Amino acid sequence: MAHIIMIHGSWSVGRMWDRVVPLLTEAGHTAEAPTLLGADPAEGGFPAEPIKGWADQIADRVRAANGPVVLVAQSRGGLVISEVAERVPERIGYLVYASAFLIPDGGSLGATIQGAHPDAPPIFTVDDAGMTTVLPEALERIYSRTPKEFVDLARANQCSEPLAAIVTPLALSEARFGSVPRAYIEATQDEVIPLSLQRSMQAALPCDPVISIDSDHVPPTSAPDELARHLIEIANRVDREALVG
Repeated sequence: MAHIIMIHGSWSVGRMWDRVVPLLTEAGHTAEAPTLLGADPAEGGFPAEPIKGWADQIADRVRAANGPVVLVAQSRGGLVISEVAERVPERIGYLVYASAFLIPDGGSLGATIQGAHPDAPPIFTVDDAGMTTVLPEALERIYSRTPKEFVDLARANQCSEPLAAIVTPLALSEARFGSVPRAYIEATQDEVIPLSLQRSMQAALPCDPVISIDSDHVPPTSAPDELARHLIEIANRVDREALVG
């Protein structure tokens, strides 16, 4: 039995995985989808260094897990799981990037998007305090294939997020982050991280397996059954390898 930890993207909370968690537990694995520090104002503020603070938060959950861990991320969550792998590589059986940012050492989310698609329409605004907020019109692109009720849920749970999470470069090493197996789940209808960018990131940091699903930018809400099926396959692989080991 693997333990699957799923990390949400920007301006969101752990509830974005609500359609996926029960499918994983029904298959015999344990699963959780924590909300990152600061995303729920009732739980306190953002870390001073968001990516570092979030990675420390999730690394603690990885250390506390029973059995092998599969870390799954959507969108900006990819930065978090990469940094977690740098902290506790020996506790992670697989990193899974589900239409997520897979960025090398020294890269940032903002530079990656700007370099690949400098003319892409903006999806967020920045206020004087350095907090970013998703533009209402951008939701149509982010959740282009998600049922309306789940788009409404996402809208209700939106929060602002520090710009630092977008511009801070990652600090990764081949010896630690690079030692953990990676999988990539492509979202073929993603209007935020186009398929061309998803594949260029994979070219720089190869993944195995690479799986394509018919999804918008948020597979947990637009293709939960198919996403869960592939996550179960990866978790089963990790479980078998742990038994052999």
